[in-house]
Amino acid sequence: MDILFLIILLAILIIPSFLMSRRQRAKMSEIHKLQESLVPGDRVVTTSGQHATVVATTPETVDLEIAPGVRSTFEKLAVVRILTKAAAPQIVAEENLERDIEEDNDGRGQGHPENL
Repeated sequence: MDILFLIILLAILIIPSFLMSRRQRAKMSEIHKLQESLVPGDRVVTTSGQHATVVATTPETVDLEIAPGVRSTFEKLAVVRILTKAAAPQIVAEENLERDIEEDNDGRGQGHPENL
């Protein structure tokens, strides 16, 4: 009877601990993916609660602009949340590019010195 009580008591203590560690591991994995996805232009929050804009990244660090013209270098681990992602660059269709080139030529041929 005492052994059964001891097993139940250990199970009550171990199971919640195991479940909490799984959740914590999943959350850390999510934050790591977030830190690896940082690109210039993202608005982020650091562990200290500072809001900033990503200016540049390296494999270990991220340069953040915390005020206009004020840049600081942080470890990527300091970034815990992305407020807004940078706008994705727009892809210009090839036909639009060709049309723009033709408009720039103003009717001059390709051999014209201004078009070289």
